[in-house]
Amino acid sequence: MNKKKFEMMLLKNTLAYTVPALLVFCVLLFMFIKYPVFEQVECVKIGNIENVAQKLETLYKTDARNVKYVAKNLNYTGFDYYVDGKIKGAYYYVFNGNKIIMFLVKTEKPVMFIDEVVLKGRIIKDSISTEHIIKQFLDTKQIDEGLLESYCTEYVLSELDYPYAYIIMIWVCFIVPIIACVLIILYTIVIFFNPMYHSQAKQIEEYGEINEEIREIDNQLYNRLLFKKDSIYVTDDYMIVNYLTKTDVIKLDDIKYMSKNEIQIGRFFKKKMVYRLTLSDPERLFYEVDFESENAIDAVVDSIRGVDTEENNK
Repeated sequence: MNKKKFEMMLLKNTLAYTVPALLVFCVLLFMFIKYPVFEQVECVKIGNIENVAQKLETLYKTDARNVKYVAKNLNYTGFDYYVDGKIKGAYYYVFNGNKIIMFLVKTEKPVMFIDEVVLKGRIIKDSISTEHIIKQFLDTKQIDEGLLESYCTEYVLSELDYPYAYIIMIWVCFIVPIIACVLIILYTIVIFFNPMYHSQAKQIEEYGEINEEIREIDNQLYNRLLFKKDSIYVTDDYMIVNYLTKTDVIKLDDIKYMSKNEIQIGRFFKKKMVYRLTLSDPERLFYEVDFESENAIDAVVDSIRGVDTEENNK
């Protein structure tokens, strides 16, 4: 497909964003393949199975530790979890076959019994807490001593340890950029076939129908070009300034005043003198563009005024 000159300018502006986005996309995709990022944020749903304790142990060993589980008939152990002297959670247990499963439920006011609750937590290995709680059960005769031999799980499903902050960080640092990169790439494909949808093309909508204006600008760039130097083009009716990430279009009829000033730009040790051309109309236009050469700015001004000079024809 042969693209017109102005359309190619718009496409190059878009590619200035797309190429870095594509590189970022490839790097992030490589990281997802190379490192088990998703395994750290995946939430496994546990249904009604007979051996929940064994399931928790298996998931823990395979690093799939975020779990969603509908727990029923939870009994309060009498032990709470404190942070800075305040209750943030409580330990509950439930019998599953011949096993006792411990849960650390997020609550500030523990109750003695929970009929049913959807727990979204992380499997942690906490043999110290579980053994201490079981020992207290034995001392107070809350469970039969024979259950101690069958009690083998040291894995606790903890609501307090569910990594909400980590998951948000993954979305912000990895998934959101990937989505953004994909959208930019899709946008570039759309722009390639339909330049009228380019955000930069919207600026010429005030001059007329976008497709017609694009065709007219292209026609003048090929057949009625008065001046071209670096990224600046002047035709019979337009001035086009093509930067790396944007392309500005100014209709010459809108220019009422022009002024040239020598100014210093840059900071610290990289200051330099440039010539700034200001194009304006009190009602609808104010535009500035810088030139390193005074001859170049003079040639642009002459072209806008319709003066044919030797510099214009180079």
